[in-house]
Amino acid sequence: MTDRAAYDVPWLTRRAHRWYAKHTFHADDLPDNLVEQKRAQGVSISVALPAVDEAATVGRICRSIADALMPDLVDELVVLDGGSTDGTAAIAREAGATVVDARALLPAIPAVKGKGESLWRSLSILSGDLICWIDADIANFEPHFVSNLVAPLLADPATMFVKAFYRRPIAYGGVVLPKGGGRVTELLARPLLNALFPELGGFIQPLSGEYAGRRDVLMQLPFFTGYSVEAGLLIDLLDVVGLDAIAQVDLGARVHRNRPLDELAPMAYAIARAILRRAEGWGRLHAAQDHPMHPLVMASPDGVDLFDLEEVERPPLAELTGDDVAALS
Repeated sequence: MTDRAAYDVPWLTRRAHRWYAKHTFHADDLPDNLVEQKRAQGVSISVALPAVDEAATVGRICRSIADALMPDLVDELVVLDGGSTDGTAAIAREAGATVVDARALLPAIPAVKGKGESLWRSLSILSGDLICWIDADIANFEPHFVSNLVAPLLADPATMFVKAFYRRPIAYGGVVLPKGGGRVTELLARPLLNALFPELGGFIQPLSGEYAGRRDVLMQLPFFTGYSVEAGLLIDLLDVVGLDAIAQVDLGARVHRNRPLDELAPMAYAIARAILRRAEGWGRLHAAQDHPMHPLVMASPDGVDLFDLEEVERPPLAELTGDDVAALS
């Protein structure tokens, strides 16, 4: 693991500026000979989509990848079904993807709900040297969502992980505004990361659901099982490979269904707890050990509701032993 920098906010902020200038890529910055680079390096690429009830969009995404990128750039396309009941699995198969029940992977370890759980378990079966994860609810998906993400990995062997960023349109009353989405990102994740991990301040979309990395690095990372997986991975990558081994790529605009505001509170609370937990572990925040572990209390017209948002933190898959499996089962 890399040495953790002293918590000197001005210095870490300057570091974020330097990182942004060197590791932020737009379409014109990327090489166009990806297939040649892939063949020269002898690497394989897997694309995986975690999905629960995404019948409206998963078929178009899979067909686009299968038609435009397979088999030359993408070697493996997998949909990680988390228990869909709307025909997601059948639609994905028809569109050219292999579909697996994410809950059945690593069967000795009981599954819990969450996107991060599916991603963690998928490392046990994905074969690619480079792994690209794409959300299955993208309404305006194009093949560059994959090709642009893997491009920095193919262009520079020192790059270990690539995050997507994009504009976030949002729908209000049937009208789509060009920006305004990503409310949890802008109101919680970016401010909190800037306060506690200012070296990550250059990431435009720290919670983006599209990212690619080298399999051997991903195997070394712990995974939060729910909403916190993106924030957790970003902080842990900072520790495991260092800031300069991470890049971000502009994918243009990303259109998906926007959650109602009342559904965002549990997501925001879980992400905040994960960031606070990591900050405490890094010595950047001193708080009562149980402070971020309380249930979320939400007032409603009918009274007060409690939401237990405790997420499991899965260990790095590369470190999983027989004793660990027994303890988790």
